[in-house]
Amino acid sequence: MKKQTPGRPFASDKNLKKELIISAIKLFAENDIGNVSVKDIASNCNTTSAMVHYYFGSKENLIETIITDFFVPNFKNILECAVKTNDPLKLVHVTIDMIISLALEHPYIAKLWSRYFLHQESIIMKYVFPNMPVDIMQQYALLAEKGQIDGLINKDLIPVLIYPIIASNIFIHLHGFDFILQDNRMDTKIKHIKSFILKGVLNV
Repeated sequence: MKKQTPGRPFASDKNLKKELIISAIKLFAENDIGNVSVKDIASNCNTTSAMVHYYFGSKENLIETIITDFFVPNFKNILECAVKTNDPLKLVHVTIDMIISLALEHPYIAKLWSRYFLHQESIIMKYVFPNMPVDIMQQYALLAEKGQIDGLINKDLIPVLIYPIIASNIFIHLHGFDFILQDNRMDTKIKHIKSFILKGVLNV
């Protein structure tokens, strides 16, 4: 049997890096980032702090990787799929459907979004700004603006804010306010979200 190179993970650990990223996101969503240690993140994956340092070098590098390897690719993919429709109406529908799917797959994103993405000075935003897919965001805004000119999209909206506002509304409505709901079934929430956003964004 081939010996493992010292300090390197076994082949069976090939998904560990992704697991550590998800572990960190979950812990950061529930706790202040400053109170979450590398050991906490590792323990959540039944591994050691050494493995976190092997993959990321430091906690701050891990935070940056969460943005560059998880958030930016996911949200850029949604933007690209929406823009490819080349249709202002489909642009909005695709955005809503894909963000809902992402939020259902990764429910902890909602809390992380509320804690850090809505605060410009947060440590998360420190890495978001340099990695924002500005070009595709501009294409998105231009297509939304075309929809306004054509009378399809509410002319009072700021085109560049439509995407982040849709995301924020979905995360807040899906995973917040359960304490005031008598019916908190997910299908009921999704129906509410789509009605709330579509009637506010579209003129049709």
